[in-house]
Amino acid sequence: MTARRWITVLGAAFVASLALNLFLGGAIIGHRVAQGGGGLLLDGQMNPANVKLRLERVLGALPAKDADIVRGLFAAQRDDIAQRFQAFQQARRAIGAALKAQPFDAAAFTAAYETMQARSQELQASIQGVIKAAIPQLSAEGRAAIVERRWRQ
Repeated sequence: MTARRWITVLGAAFVASLALNLFLGGAIIGHRVAQGGGGLLLDGQMNPANVKLRLERVLGALPAKDADIVRGLFAAQRDDIAQRFQAFQQARRAIGAALKAQPFDAAAFTAAYETMQARSQELQASIQGVIKAAIPQLSAEGRAAIVERRWRQ
């Protein structure tokens, strides 16, 4: 095989490999987005921006009247949810302070961590309470959209 032929073969292999990698990367990202993990870098972070992003994605799939119902219920609880976010964030900062303390106090860390867990559960319960109140008010089309978005099997 000549040098020119080798360069052509290697170039074609490189292009095919690149195309395959791009395809597989896109398939993985597409699968995560379709499964509701769409935030990618935001996944797992409990913050107002992440919750709002996820909420808007769900609302975008609902009929307009249903989206208005959910928005209204969340708006009515906005102050409570914001207050719970602040308490959760304060508890997380307390964990950071406990980790930095010299000398390290395991009991203080444990107490701070348990407080953060409690604030997290309170925040989630508040958000989930709105969702629990909203679902029975949705139309059949709205409920079907939620099934398609979150609970398809």
